[in-house]
Amino acid sequence: MENENKNVNEILDEKKEEKAGKENPKSGKKTGVILGITALLILGIIILGIIFNGRNIKLGGNVVNEDEDDKIFRVNPVKDPQVTYYNFRGEAYPDWAKFGMTRSNGARGHQGIDIFALPGTDVYAVLDGKIVDMYVDKTGYGLNFYMEVDPKELEKIKRKNFKPKESAREWAYSENYDPNTMQIKYIRYCHLSEVNVKIGDTVKAGQVIAKTGTTGNASGTHAPHVHFEIAFEMRGKGLINRVNPEMYFKIKNGKDLTEKDKKAQTEASKTEWFETKGYDKGFSEKSTLLEAGKNPNENKNLKNMKQKKK
Repeated sequence: MENENKNVNEILDEKKEEKAGKENPKSGKKTGVILGITALLILGIIILGIIFNGRNIKLGGNVVNEDEDDKIFRVNPVKDPQVTYYNFRGEAYPDWAKFGMTRSNGARGHQGIDIFALPGTDVYAVLDGKIVDMYVDKTGYGLNFYMEVDPKELEKIKRKNFKPKESAREWAYSENYDPNTMQIKYIRYCHLSEVNVKIGDTVKAGQVIAKTGTTGNASGTHAPHVHFEIAFEMRGKGLINRVNPEMYFKIKNGKDLTEKDKKAQTEASKTEWFETKGYDKGFSEKSTLLEAGKNPNENKNLKNMKQKKK
């Protein structure tokens, strides 16, 4: 009898709870609020993840940017790289600084890319490498040096979706480049005001290796910059032995420039920037490799190579 009374009491308690739930819908609403908050938290985590992945990450004082196309992280030659918007004379000419037959209405080529930088800006090693040549070219590239890198490491950061701007006569690489037989392995920095390395030094990606300047034929420019090249042989006239740096590095240009970017370049274009005196002291005025008779034979079999202009 006692067990039967317990069962009856339990049934009555359950009915009371059920009735209380119907009369007081707050408990149901409470559950809904909890579920809603949980959903919002999950959504917030997803959004934060997207924002975090799109942000810049610092490495050795430089900014490593995530390419939107292929999600590859890179160390740039300077922070927030952008192509010079103005030419030497201070005229608006967004494509003047690009790689290809971009000069004099297609009559003259440009071996690298001119990245806007006020004199004294930090220059970074874009990959681990070794300094293999350094000299002062007073009538050309000023204080400049070559860094040899591992071709495989360079290919890892190649932009899969890069396409040259054909309307500007921009090329992807020179006519003598054969991707089946040639390895791209040289990085060149030019018009520098000072360097922190010497021939034979090994450097790490993200290391500050130089300061930008306006040395050589960049003296007197209204568009201060670092001339940046990527090559498979260190010598070559015109576009010979060179490839487009934008195939490997995302460098803002033209329509990609923000109003802040344009304003900074416009202000810089109002000044005529000259090289500092004495920058060349202690440096050879000729290529070390040329003097040692080790210059790569860049003209070998050029006539037999398949043209690759794109």
